[in-house]
Amino acid sequence: MSQAFNLTAQINLQAPANLKTVAAEIRRELGSVNANVKLNVSQQSTKSIAAVKSRIDALNASLVQAKNNVGNLDASLRNLSSALNGVSSSTSKIDSGFTSTSRSVGQTAKNLKVATDEMEEFGKQSALAIRRFAAFSVVTTGVLSLISAVNSGFKAFVEFDKEMIKLQQVTGKGEIGLKSLENEIRNLSTSLGVSSKSLTEVASTLAQAGLSADDTRIALAALAKTELAPSFDNLTDTTEGAIAAIRQFGIEAKDLEKALGSINAVAAAFAVESKDIIAAIQRTGGVFAASSKGVSEGTAALNEFIAVFTSIRQTTRESAETIATGLRTIFTRIQRVKTIDQLREFGVELTDLEGKFVGPYEAVKRLSAALGSLDPRDLRFSQIVEELGGFRQIGKVIPLIQQFKVAQ
Repeated sequence: MSQAFNLTAQINLQAPANLKTVAAEIRRELGSVNANVKLNVSQQSTKSIAAVKSRIDALNASLVQAKNNVGNLDASLRNLSSALNGVSSSTSKIDSGFTSTSRSVGQTAKNLKVATDEMEEFGKQSALAIRRFAAFSVVTTGVLSLISAVNSGFKAFVEFDKEMIKLQQVTGKGEIGLKSLENEIRNLSTSLGVSSKSLTEVASTLAQAGLSADDTRIALAALAKTELAPSFDNLTDTTEGAIAAIRQFGIEAKDLEKALGSINAVAAAFAVESKDIIAAIQRTGGVFAASSKGVSEGTAALNEFIAVFTSIRQTTRESAETIATGLRTIFTRIQRVKTIDQLREFGVELTDLEGKFVGPYEAVKRLSAALGSLDPRDLRFSQIVEELGGFRQIGKVIPLIQQFKVAQ
């Protein structure tokens, strides 16, 4: 029996060669045929056709949108091409600018080299001019200094001469009568280094205060030395204080140097300034000097006043004007008969055997000794303090009594 087998065959089909001719013949034969064709399409097919139409419309819309997008893309590509052309043009211009800049830098380098050479030449000429000026200055500085010194000296001489004429008018003496005073001013000016103009002004002030020419000369020598003392501020204020001390305490011109020395020594040893002492002398010195008359006078009374003032100033550090006002009240109240009688009841005697006041310094000394053992909280202490200074000046009375050891 024969076996089954597999046969593999390959068939090559070829379309008829006259297909186009046959198709044309069919169309010609059917061209004259008129017939009514009635199509029966089911409802389901209608829906399918509608769906197909909807998809075709959507596809058509997508194609239209794609066409628009392609148009936009084409426009963008054209703009990009224009921009690239502009960049190319700008790049060409930049390259041209760089070339121009390079040429400018080269020219600048040449100009700098020329300027450098010119600056070097200028420096050489300047150095030469400076050396010439320095050589000229060495010669002329001495001459100019001499001329300036002569001018200053001439001006000082004119001012000095004016002050001397003023001094002659104040004293009523002529040039010969003031010769010794003029010589004293010259000597003090050269030996102490004090301005002759300042000395003549001080001399005029002293003469106006009533001092004679000789007393003015003596007082002037004492005042000029205060310019060398660090505790005195200026010669004008010191002169005013010296005149107040001379007139209030009756100090003679020959004792003025000793009085000013006391002020300087106290200012150096205690917490008080010379200007404060001078201010106190001007405001209260007259009251203290009048109360001390017959007990202590002159420089002794002045030293006592300085001691009393310093004891308060060092303790309270109030201003000199405030302390001076308080002392003026205290020195006035302490001499009242009512106050003396009241203090006598407490065992403090402020009069001597003749019934006269013992003086402000001695009175403060006795009050300090009597009240030193009395408790400040004691009503009698408060009564005495208020009687002496009143409630306004109680701040000065307490340190005046308690710090009297400083005054000693």
